[in-house]
Amino acid sequence: MTVLFCIATAINLLALTATAVLGYGVSNGRAWSAQHQLCGVLATIVCVGVHCVVFTYFIATAKWVQHAVSVKGLDPSLISPTRSFRAAAFPAALLAMAIVFLAAVVGAATFSYQIRPIYHHGIALLAIATNLGVAFVEYRAVDRNGKLIDQILATINAAPVTM
Repeated sequence: MTVLFCIATAINLLALTATAVLGYGVSNGRAWSAQHQLCGVLATIVCVGVHCVVFTYFIATAKWVQHAVSVKGLDPSLISPTRSFRAAAFPAALLAMAIVFLAAVVGAATFSYQIRPIYHHGIALLAIATNLGVAFVEYRAVDRNGKLIDQILATINAAPVTM
């Protein structure tokens, strides 16, 4: 999952950065407004999708760990780390999605209601920085969760088969 996460996060950050580049092109007089808006919508969708994949991963693996513990009679203490991984990743992911959504809404208001673009610029830069920081938090949680799953699989596979 760590490789998939890195690829998805790179696409997310690339989409956000491409949107920002197009936006600064618009600020400098280029006729890229339509492209910037389309890219912004797509980048917002990609951002939400990437972080929802992370949500789904933690929910599914936590259920899998609970099932493995109950069916294979493993140590119940293996369940608790999944909660801490989720507790670290979920608020960070929600923050990343919220700030990107806010940037999109303020961007639409800037275009539609002639609000000063400096607000949109600041929030957009904050959104990119937030997503970069959240990527590190999520990566750490995904990596640690993956190592826990590997440990559980090694324990299951090493156990003698009884019939």
